[in-house]
Amino acid sequence: MELLNKFATIDMGSNSVKLQIVEANGSNCAILQEYKETLRIGDDCFRFGYITDESKERLFKALKFVKKIIELHHVTEVKAVGTAAFREAKNKEEITLDIKKNYDIDLDIISGMEEARLSYLAVSRELDLKESNALILDIGGGSAEFTIVKGGKVTAFESTPLGSLRLKNEFRDEISEIKSYIMKELSRFEGFRAEYAVCMGGSVNGLASVYLRRVNGKKTDFRINYVDGSFLKNFIEVNKNAAVTDMEKIAGVDPKKADIILPSAVILNEIINYFGLDGFYSFSGGLKRGLLIDILSKKGFNMTVQKKSSEEKEADMILWLTEIGREFKFDENHAKHVAFLSKEIFCALKEALNLKTEYINYLIAAAMLHDIGNFISFSKHHKHSFYLIKNIELPGYSWYERGIIANIARYHRKSLPKKSHDLYSDVKAEDIDAVEKLASILRLADALDSSHSGIIKNVKLYVSNKSIYINPASGGDISFEAESFDAKKDLMEKIAGKPVYLELKTA
Repeated sequence: MELLNKFATIDMGSNSVKLQIVEANGSNCAILQEYKETLRIGDDCFRFGYITDESKERLFKALKFVKKIIELHHVTEVKAVGTAAFREAKNKEEITLDIKKNYDIDLDIISGMEEARLSYLAVSRELDLKESNALILDIGGGSAEFTIVKGGKVTAFESTPLGSLRLKNEFRDEISEIKSYIMKELSRFEGFRAEYAVCMGGSVNGLASVYLRRVNGKKTDFRINYVDGSFLKNFIEVNKNAAVTDMEKIAGVDPKKADIILPSAVILNEIINYFGLDGFYSFSGGLKRGLLIDILSKKGFNMTVQKKSSEEKEADMILWLTEIGREFKFDENHAKHVAFLSKEIFCALKEALNLKTEYINYLIAAAMLHDIGNFISFSKHHKHSFYLIKNIELPGYSWYERGIIANIARYHRKSLPKKSHDLYSDVKAEDIDAVEKLASILRLADALDSSHSGIIKNVKLYVSNKSIYINPASGGDISFEAESFDAKKDLMEKIAGKPVYLELKTA
């Protein structure tokens, strides 16, 4: 039997902490799980020169989850690196020792040059850089790493203080001052003209997401995407005086990074103009991917990385949500069965309700956690679940996505959505309709396991022009479920505009 090796990489940056776990067997490797949490450690570090107690608390809270994920997957080797904020923090030794003591993670604070090398490694594995003059750029929160490629060969790795979080804190969105600062840093590259630029980093990919939504009407799953430079110029002009709350409303912008998206656009715009380019290629993965490639290459593993199937990703998601639920002493079997029934109903009604496939992940998460409010009190536990989901860490979900999940769970029982509820302030207008539809599915699924016995094994749905029929496959008396179903079908009937019937047949 071939020995399996599981590796974890942890990128602790100025903006966020990113974890990736892969399994390698000598011929290929597969990504098992990824986790990201935006922490903004650099906010305090670049102002005060050290990592504050508040930042340390946020970091350690995230590392608690990182450690659990690593343990769940029985990882054999962990490689953790810290970047700009850790390089500059006066208390970095103390933080490094505390991370080792509390989480048994050895943090390697790498140089800017090493950051640039790893970013280049990620890009060079996917793009043929032979005989080309290229700029590879990684814009982080605290620094920007440049790799200069001339004639297909690397001639320089340079680290600059052009991080989006740093410039936001130093110049407070004074665009003219930011531009002057950038130009001084770029003077070291005088005389070099690139044929193209490959740019990476959270804010870079955020800007690419905004651009692609405007061009294509939706985001894409491609690792590399071209962004026209005219978009940056227009984005800066339109939003130069915009409030952060306005930036949060822009499709494609992560609300946690809304205050640094403008500085990022200015940095990118000045750089591509300096190097005589009409646009740039965004690249997802960056340092995290380069770190993985570096580790596996040194171990002698083949670098063909396979992404997990949707079924495998879902299994991982259920595994991690189960761990979170256990912290709140939830009914694990009930949660998993409601998640299963929710998925079955979603798949059957997806077209009829005009739901996007990607929404199923929010529904499953809400189904798994809908009862965790019982940890506080059974009375009004749907509201307690709402509060907990919004405020706990959910690996793989952004702050905004947690709001979506919390609101779906909120309506698994009791009253229907009202204009006065938090739903209408937590969720963007374009997602409110989907949240209501997903909540209507969760209500039905929860009703079909109201006895927490799993007596209804599966369901089949039939949709006609006039009605929706649900046929439960069961092995016993489901009168309790039927009564609960009649009480909770109200939201689905309101949304679908037709009656919903439970056909009482046995398997």
